[in-house]
Amino acid sequence: MGESATPKTSTSLILHLEIDGKRLKEQGKDYRWPRPRRCPACGGRRLWGHGYVERFFDGCAGPLWMKRYRCPECGAVHTLRPTACWRGFWAPWALIVVSLLSKLKRGRWLEAVSRQRQQYWWRGLRRQLAIEGSPAVPNGRAASKQMKVLLRRLVILATHSTNYRRMHRVRGDPYLIFAVMPAADPG
Repeated sequence: MGESATPKTSTSLILHLEIDGKRLKEQGKDYRWPRPRRCPACGGRRLWGHGYVERFFDGCAGPLWMKRYRCPECGAVHTLRPTACWRGFWAPWALIVVSLLSKLKRGRWLEAVSRQRQQYWWRGLRRQLAIEGSPAVPNGRAASKQMKVLLRRLVILATHSTNYRRMHRVRGDPYLIFAVMPAADPG
């Protein structure tokens, strides 16, 4: 019997990076997104542009275009996203953290944010703490320390996902810098 080829499994990763939100809003698809140097899934050096996808964020009336790249070596699709927002969330991560700390320390939700959203974030935090082996019902100081540990590990505190719970950042200069010297004219 011949060898059976293992099919490539496609994964989807979110890559967080610093962007100029105002320019992104104004320029749309013309915004100059950085290209990651390597595929975060397999380390491959070839990443191809894979179009754009619309994403919503708090404070924006309509969706914003996010750039995607695809790795031909492992089939992974990577969506670039601003560092201010976690994958799957419209709200900035800082607001989510403040909400969770308010619930832990004061036992109440923030008044400016809907209770339902905050409860969703709370259930996500409980799930992430359970994955780390913490108590199912977080309380005060111990839970806030554990939240700091999760943030240092780049875990998305409020996500309900067990597979895609970490952030992936684009690091370094995304563009190769080199000089091109014209060939000397033989004549």
